[in-house]
Amino acid sequence: MQLKLYKKSTLLLGLVVLADIISIALLLIYREKWAPYKVPVIAAFVLFLFLLSTCYSWYDLNADQNLIRKRVGNGDVALAKIKDGSFVRFGRDAKLKNHVYWKLDAEIYDNDMQKHDAMIIEKFSTHQTSIPKGYVYVTYEEGKADDALIIPNVIISSIPEYQPLVEDYEKALKPKYLNAYINNGLILQTYEESIKAQQEMQ
Repeated sequence: MQLKLYKKSTLLLGLVVLADIISIALLLIYREKWAPYKVPVIAAFVLFLFLLSTCYSWYDLNADQNLIRKRVGNGDVALAKIKDGSFVRFGRDAKLKNHVYWKLDAEIYDNDMQKHDAMIIEKFSTHQTSIPKGYVYVTYEEGKADDALIIPNVIISSIPEYQPLVEDYEKALKPKYLNAYINNGLILQTYEESIKAQQEMQ
């Protein structure tokens, strides 16, 4: 899903650039007509460019988290076992921050404890140099296992309605959770790694 969002964002960026070029061309072609009103026209043009770039940046920076919140709100949550990961590519967002895309070999257990194999492409912080093995919660829609998105732990733990589901998973699978959190991008760590990193920062 992250790669789909990246491609959609790239397409939107192309449309923004195209709109900018067309707007500039129209201003040049009809410059004699708007010359007497150059101050308000130029101000409107600058405002148009600002709003267009702001809308694009908002989408690019928030599309994945907005989709996660929507799916979590709809109850589309499952438990995934991360078995392995392989590097896919680097990417850059609207703030020119680098990210790294990993392909995750996973097993997703739906709410009926049925297992589904999945190859999930997820966007991580550049600090993610390898993929640990363990369990995370993901968004899940039936028949679309590869479109899963990893849910930061804080989201699941902050919603009391999911506690019964979590307890069911823990009884059935006894998962060893990974710490999934956002820090300039998604980061996956074992809890031992997270504790060690916190101690080193103190």
